[in-house]
Amino acid sequence: MNKLKLFRIIISIITFVSFVLLFFGVFPSFFKFFAHIQLIPALINVFLNNTFIFVFLILLFLTFLFGRVYCSTICPFGILQDIFIFFKYKFSKNKFFKTQKNYKVFRYVFVSILFIFFFLGNITFLSVFEPYSNFGRIINETIKPIAYFINNLFVLLFQKFDLYFIKKAETHSFYAGSFIFAFLVFIIIGLLSFFKGRFFCNTLCPAGAILGLISKFSIYKIKISNEQCVSCGLCAGVCKAGCIDFNNKTIDYEMCISCFNCMDGCKKNGIEYNFKLKEDETRRDFINKTIKGILFFVMASTPLKLLANSKIIKKKNPIVLPPGAQSLQNFNSKCISCHLCVAHCPTKVLTPTTYEYGFKNFLQPKMNYMQSYCLYDCNICSTVCPTGAIKPISIAEKKLTQIGVAKFEMTNCVVYEKETDCGLCNEYCPTKAVILKPYKNGLGIPDIRENICIGCGACENVCPAQPNKAIYVEGNLKHKKASLPQGGKQKRKRGQQINE
Repeated sequence: MNKLKLFRIIISIITFVSFVLLFFGVFPSFFKFFAHIQLIPALINVFLNNTFIFVFLILLFLTFLFGRVYCSTICPFGILQDIFIFFKYKFSKNKFFKTQKNYKVFRYVFVSILFIFFFLGNITFLSVFEPYSNFGRIINETIKPIAYFINNLFVLLFQKFDLYFIKKAETHSFYAGSFIFAFLVFIIIGLLSFFKGRFFCNTLCPAGAILGLISKFSIYKIKISNEQCVSCGLCAGVCKAGCIDFNNKTIDYEMCISCFNCMDGCKKNGIEYNFKLKEDETRRDFINKTIKGILFFVMASTPLKLLANSKIIKKKNPIVLPPGAQSLQNFNSKCISCHLCVAHCPTKVLTPTTYEYGFKNFLQPKMNYMQSYCLYDCNICSTVCPTGAIKPISIAEKKLTQIGVAKFEMTNCVVYEKETDCGLCNEYCPTKAVILKPYKNGLGIPDIRENICIGCGACENVCPAQPNKAIYVEGNLKHKKASLPQGGKQKRKRGQQINE
């Protein structure tokens, strides 16, 4: 095997395994690094947060030097396609690909439309085609639940023989819309990869379009040697990007992903990978032009940021946003629905949605207090978000971040309706924003001190009232700062009476 291809495969395996472990919650503090070196999340940070500019420039410069190596070694969705292509090489009778047409006009018009919607405040269309987000949804909504289901079956099986060396995996609730979408993407991308190779990367992928423009001018290029090449077509047959025209001995560098399959497949050493520039262009001229282009692109992010923030979604009863999201505008405009926060939420209160935010924010996660509640001393979701949709906050900041406010409907409360003792909302409230005031017959009924409520949802989650909760949380469109808790009046045991 060619050394360059072997090196590419080793890096790809490390990247892919790291991403899978990241979404499965294994050593998240280490593997979350990989989530921050993805092109489109870094681009979103550049436009909307003025952060991760260095990461974005490094990815562009890497492409400028070596071509689209990002697509073959760093992008997990691209590597997933390579896994399907590997099975084609192993099990299909037709092991070769055909040279693909470069749908240049369609690709750039299509990707431009995606970014126009993004700049106008609608990130949904971009997230539907963004490779990292699709990989995250596939792992979190299909692969992970299936793996956990199989794991839990083995747990039940081994427990019958008094074997407890396998731990039961805790999963979030099943959401049909999110599962179906992720599963369909998995099937479609699998079929496309098997029959068309990297067709998605060279036609629909926004990251591929951006890097394709730069790779046309990359310094190191794969080139067909006129002297050694015998036009056998083996290089084109193993090219999963379909970018080699062996008859004319040319390579479409916009489509080439630098996988080095062609070099490994050529039996005549007719493919080389060397430093190449235009005949009338010096290396210094080329570097100067590229640096100027990158600087112009970064400087343009400031006015585009203002355009991107021009639209705000307002709802009568807004969904509660996770701590660190800051506002509905910030969250909706930056969340790419990768579901990494969902994967790492320890209580599984963060769950996928379908259309709860509206069609333009398809699949973005929400705080689901019917499922669970937000831990008082947890800030994990804010530490793993790669785009700044959930900004990093400390535990101390989180404890005073008011993401919503609890409201009380007395007519639904079991104390009012059945004249029986409860007080669960008071017992579970971490700030004692819910206190019990005297009601009658020695019972206590909830009373909410909104200024110290942080909207964690513990009260709503444990409220036993059916079919409608007596206590619930209304989200803040823009997060506020709660007052410091004063200790509360009671830390009461259930059954203990509240005296008049």
